[in-house]
Amino acid sequence: MRIVDRIAGLGIVALLTCAAPAAAQSPAPAAPAEPTWTGVTLLHDNDGLPNAGNTFRDDNYSAGLVIRLSGAFVQRARLTLPLDGVDWLVGARRLHARGGRQVHAVRVIGAAYTPNDLLSTTPVRDDRPFASLVGISVGHLSIATDERSTWTTELMVGALGLDTARQVQTLLHRTRRWMTGNAVPPDPLGWSNQISNGGEPTAGYRAAYEHLVAGDPSGAHRKHWQATAGVDGAVGYRTNVGAGLGLRIGTFTSDFWEPSSGALGAGAGSQRRPADGSRWELFAFGSARARAVGYDAILQGQFRHSVHTVQPRRLVGEWEGGVGVGVPAGPWQIQTVIGLAQGRTTEWRGAQAHPATWGSVSIAITRPRR
Repeated sequence: MRIVDRIAGLGIVALLTCAAPAAAQSPAPAAPAEPTWTGVTLLHDNDGLPNAGNTFRDDNYSAGLVIRLSGAFVQRARLTLPLDGVDWLVGARRLHARGGRQVHAVRVIGAAYTPNDLLSTTPVRDDRPFASLVGISVGHLSIATDERSTWTTELMVGALGLDTARQVQTLLHRTRRWMTGNAVPPDPLGWSNQISNGGEPTAGYRAAYEHLVAGDPSGAHRKHWQATAGVDGAVGYRTNVGAGLGLRIGTFTSDFWEPSSGALGAGAGSQRRPADGSRWELFAFGSARARAVGYDAILQGQFRHSVHTVQPRRLVGEWEGGVGVGVPAGPWQIQTVIGLAQGRTTEWRGAQAHPATWGSVSIAITRPRR
């Protein structure tokens, strides 16, 4: 069944990428070359960060960390070769070729998922399993010549079931106890029951399309609101397809594809220098998505035996909302985005199944260009 799910997922991604000619633009004069180095983004999700609906139980989606480096160096170092091969296979390379501006990035990713009971040394059968992911991904984002649409493809390789998550979570809990003088949170004891315990290679490919449907047009000018719609599909350790809407309001110069608002979307690198020279930003954002799930190794396990697995729900909802601030720092731009209401509906079947909520913070340091 898992193989069938993955074949179906590949078909979904191919459909998403091949459906774009209607929205793709005709060839245009060459866009400005992507700078060698455009910026770095640090992003952290954690259910212990302030957020709407937080139970402070350190369960479900416990934490995520992303370090993102962007610029043409990713392509020049040939880090994109595997991604280019998959893009060619599913037809996405011709979509990127029709775009104007191009953005490349490499990301280091870590994520941890835990049940409510961290102290049980035996599997908690009616709750989700412990699970972790460590990986590296390479992404390619192309922006249509009219700057109303973007295409993103990303290829991730990594491992499930390493001991890294236990070590990091234990360190964080001990640090918090030391700082607060409290006896909680305790050291987690159940990581030996995690999905693919001991380590198992994994991979995933994702394609996404986003379109500006209303609001101020993109460009090097000050904007006050933008509404977007998008679809995405993934195949690999997670196989699913989703669609959603997003809104940003305030006063900002960055475009809809640039802010980093959580691990679900890590931004697109360097901004352009505003026409009026002012780079101060203040905005609020929100989005909602529906997602159909075919396969999820984080819950179901992969090829290696796992002592505890659960079945995913086939339809889940996702949401995120928060605020962002951009400030100039000499030639650089610092953009901080804080997610205050992020989460998803119940994603697995079990007696203790419940929605997940978390907060996030990201800091992007880029050098605006003309």
